[in-house]
Amino acid sequence: MKLVVLLMFIAVGNSISEVEEVRNTFPEITSIEQANYFIELLEENETVEAKSYTAVMFFMKSKLVKFPLTKYKYFKKGKKQLDSLINNNKSNVEIRYLRFLLQSKMPEFLGYHKNIEDDYLLIINGIESSNLKSDFKIKILNNMLLVSNLSVERSKKIKQKLIKIH
Repeated sequence: MKLVVLLMFIAVGNSISEVEEVRNTFPEITSIEQANYFIELLEENETVEAKSYTAVMFFMKSKLVKFPLTKYKYFKKGKKQLDSLINNNKSNVEIRYLRFLLQSKMPEFLGYHKNIEDDYLLIINGIESSNLKSDFKIKILNNMLLVSNLSVERSKKIKQKLIKIH
């Protein structure tokens, strides 16, 4: 019985550490090999967070491949998966953060920008009460500050949240 409990603890610990590994690396993925590694790493993990990072890896692959049709194929796959997860988990701050970052950096011609405002508001209004660790909340807010077209007003609100969380 003790062995079963220990194995379950190890399995749960591994699934958490897999997501943590991706969290710590995203958004600094620089190669298709890294994206593929994380897709494989998260393959058996059924958590919403793992599935959302798998979807994000397809966005990263679309950014890294050279052939336009392959870029678009990966973009569509990531978009479909991420939007589906958000539709089923509308108040999940982490997934909305991922989409906020992705949509903020998407080329205009792809037309994938319609949720930036909603995602921003959900993150700002929900981050303090979310179950995320404080250091990850800080990372989320700091990454949001790096968005190039962030308004002064949004930047100010994010900085206010950072002060509250510290």
